[in-house]
Amino acid sequence: MPNIVLVGFMGSGKSTIGSALAQRLGRFLIDTDLLIESSAGQSITEIFAHFGEQEFRALESKAIAWLGANVRNAIIATGGGMPIFNDIRSLGEIYYLQSDFDTIIARLDSVQRAKRPLFDNESSARELYRARAEVYAKVADHIINANKPKDEIIESILADL
Repeated sequence: MPNIVLVGFMGSGKSTIGSALAQRLGRFLIDTDLLIESSAGQSITEIFAHFGEQEFRALESKAIAWLGANVRNAIIATGGGMPIFNDIRSLGEIYYLQSDFDTIIARLDSVQRAKRPLFDNESSARELYRARAEVYAKVADHIINANKPKDEIIESILADL
């Protein structure tokens, strides 16, 4: 079975929905941000601080190559920028978890925002959201309304499989 790949803006629910889908379908969840942190031995915040965004994007590219060559029948939750800077179509069936920016803001507390280096400034994050939304929609095989409660989002994806 092909992988189910979740894309969307930071805070759109990729990890949360991915975890629930993995449980429902009996598949493994791979969160690409956690994969990169594990392989680098540093948090994403530390990678950005010590090496910059360019190095982080290079690590994303390596993760995509590894996933594409080695992983099948999994749920893959991508980082928010991964499909913006990399071609991820080889990873599987792509589902865009489309959430309104205000819904995303409401979901993220200060601790969660602090883990996302590109979310330092809400105005800049809103502009980034606008810029990325079109790319997510173009790369996606399926667009899921992720403003709904978690169970409804999961049911929408399952109905689409």
